[in-house]
Amino acid sequence: MTITSGHSSQMTEDRRQMSNMIKTLNLLIFIGTLLITDELTSAAERDWVFEEESQRVTIHSRKVVGHAEFEFRGSLIINQPVEVVGAVLADIPSFTRWFYKCTIAKKVPDRISSDLEWLLYFVIETPWPLWNRDVVYAVSTKIDIRSGKITVHGKAHQDSGVPIRKGHVRITDSELQWVLERLDSNRTKVTFSEWINAGGNLGGYLSNAGCRKTVFQSLVNLGNIASDPQYAVLGEKLKQKYGKRN
Repeated sequence: MTITSGHSSQMTEDRRQMSNMIKTLNLLIFIGTLLITDELTSAAERDWVFEEESQRVTIHSRKVVGHAEFEFRGSLIINQPVEVVGAVLADIPSFTRWFYKCTIAKKVPDRISSDLEWLLYFVIETPWPLWNRDVVYAVSTKIDIRSGKITVHGKAHQDSGVPIRKGHVRITDSELQWVLERLDSNRTKVTFSEWINAGGNLGGYLSNAGCRKTVFQSLVNLGNIASDPQYAVLGEKLKQKYGKRN
């Protein structure tokens, strides 16, 4: 069968048109995905209700789907490099110095623990005559020094193998998250969000009032402790260690 030059030209034109149609379709899909993602992000952001702004900390709250408790989110700009603030979060024993009402903080030995994933044990002091709370969080961390973002997420771990302390109530329903974002070489935006079911008698009151206070005061305290010179040294080590991985 002989293909004339006219037929060959038509086939080439058809292929070109088909290629253009595919490119246009892919572009429309990409734009649609961006619009949907932006709308979902905007809708999620609209869920947050402004609560207060004090000592440079801004507090918002929102209802947690499927739970009676509210989630609280606080943000603060700290005049320190992102790796320095990250070094404070990496220093687990220091939590008793700045995390609100935390009296014990330690990593739980676990066979799957690593530099970026581990179990974290907290003891939280509560007002008398209520029993203190303890909780084990399964923590995962993402560090991107080059882009200047560190994310630390924790979810209450129910089957941790850690005995409940006498006179304490174990928290098994809670999530928290820290997001550190570099604004420039000496400023970091810190966003801390948490929701918690404190359990026990008056658990609802403790959950919301206590969570709001924890988010606010922990951020204030974090801003203060980040100026400790030891974290400049630890932050530089963090930068060298994880900056090479990206």
